[in-house]
Amino acid sequence: MGAIKLMVILHKSHCGLEYNHLHIEITNENGIIAPADMKGLKLPTGIDFTKGVVIEGKAPIWLYGYLVHECHPAAWVACYDTRLGGVVVATHTHDVAISQVFKLDLPDAELSNS
Repeated sequence: MGAIKLMVILHKSHCGLEYNHLHIEITNENGIIAPADMKGLKLPTGIDFTKGVVIEGKAPIWLYGYLVHECHPAAWVACYDTRLGGVVVATHTHDVAISQVFKLDLPDAELSNS
């Protein structure tokens, strides 16, 4: 297993919007990764790209940039901010706007289908 573990969980926001919750876990003992750790990193199977994706987890900004790019086929992509919720950073639908914020509770990792 690599230094980065990705888990996807189908979840709903407070307003009832269903989305794919993409959780990032750094598995190194020291919690530090290097850019080379992205080599060969694949999104988990089971992501429903007809819905949005919220990316969440403690990780460097360059990993978030890579994952936003990889999630491009999704209806929309948001990044989780602990103070705000899911902040939309990319969209392909008129139903969700850039800068829109979705209030959400983090799903239990045990429910993962990764």
